[in-house]
Amino acid sequence: MQIYARFFKFAGSGIISFIVDIALFEGIILLMGNHVLDSIILATVISRALSAVVNYTLNHRVVFNGGGRQTFIKYGALFIVQMILSGYLTDLVTNWLPHNGNSIAPMLAKMMVDFTLFIISYQIQKDFIFKKDTEVNYAKNQES
Repeated sequence: MQIYARFFKFAGSGIISFIVDIALFEGIILLMGNHVLDSIILATVISRALSAVVNYTLNHRVVFNGGGRQTFIKYGALFIVQMILSGYLTDLVTNWLPHNGNSIAPMLAKMMVDFTLFIISYQIQKDFIFKKDTEVNYAKNQES
């Protein structure tokens, strides 16, 4: 169980961030009244930015115990890439899903896209962003 503790914490952090993200995303889509690319991108940027603050704080303090240097900068770069991918891939998947002008298609598309990005993000954060300096130095010494 202890082996998976970090992943379960990451999943919990992800669920909390997901709730913030999807609620804001859906609210913005409903307020705008459509699901065209511009609306999806705007909703993605706003919802992702606010949920990222929640996610970074939880991951930095709870999941990875503050490990590594320059975590904020690295996380910010990952955040920007994920946000762009999320917006465009959500639009792409939304267009593949059957919909009759309802706002459920973008939400379902976003959930599918963001789950895939979540799995990829865990590996990147674990292996690169929040990796403690001692782990990096240990790995370098092992290679020598």
